[in-house]
Amino acid sequence: MKTRKRQKERDCYDRLRKRMLQIRRKRPIDIATSVTLQLFAIFAALLSRTPAPADGPTDISYSPPRPSSTAQKRADLARKLGVPKRYLELIQAHGKISYAVLFNDIRRGGGPRRDAMIELRKCAPADSLRWLDHIQMYDEWTDLIRCFVPSGKDEDTDVKLLQSTLAWLRETTPVQVADAPVGVAQTCTPKSTSNGSQDDQDPTKPKGPRL
Repeated sequence: MKTRKRQKERDCYDRLRKRMLQIRRKRPIDIATSVTLQLFAIFAALLSRTPAPADGPTDISYSPPRPSSTAQKRADLARKLGVPKRYLELIQAHGKISYAVLFNDIRRGGGPRRDAMIELRKCAPADSLRWLDHIQMYDEWTDLIRCFVPSGKDEDTDVKLLQSTLAWLRETTPVQVADAPVGVAQTCTPKSTSNGSQDDQDPTKPKGPRL
């Protein structure tokens, strides 16, 4: 009985296999379709493993961290003194900012240059402010940096600033030295030290032909 049953199952399996082979022979396999279906199955499996996004608003606004109490006090003090925060300690220690610090920050550019120009306008000669505006407007920083005298005093840098201002005025407008601002003309114009020149300019001395 067992042998007949196994033989019957075997015959059914053989008939089914034979039928499948006949179907495959009649209908050729489409390789492109098969590859596409396999890729689709792979992508579906990958997507099913991707975690779902959390519920909530997609646009989250960023709020910067609040400054500490020390930083807030420092900013308030700098605002009261009218100076940039980077120069607060120098102002408290020395009462002013040296030209060396300002010109070094001007070389750096960016925010340090912006703050340095604010303070430079406060300590530079008033007659050179128009030239400083011209420098900042046309980015002629090389001309400004040349005015700094590293081995001299602040007064030497002031003289260089006034001389550059006078040279700029001569190039931009056809004026004489006497027509320039009074402070610029007095500072940059060399004074004559010869006695002969002073005697010639003395209006009280009688002039006449020399014998």
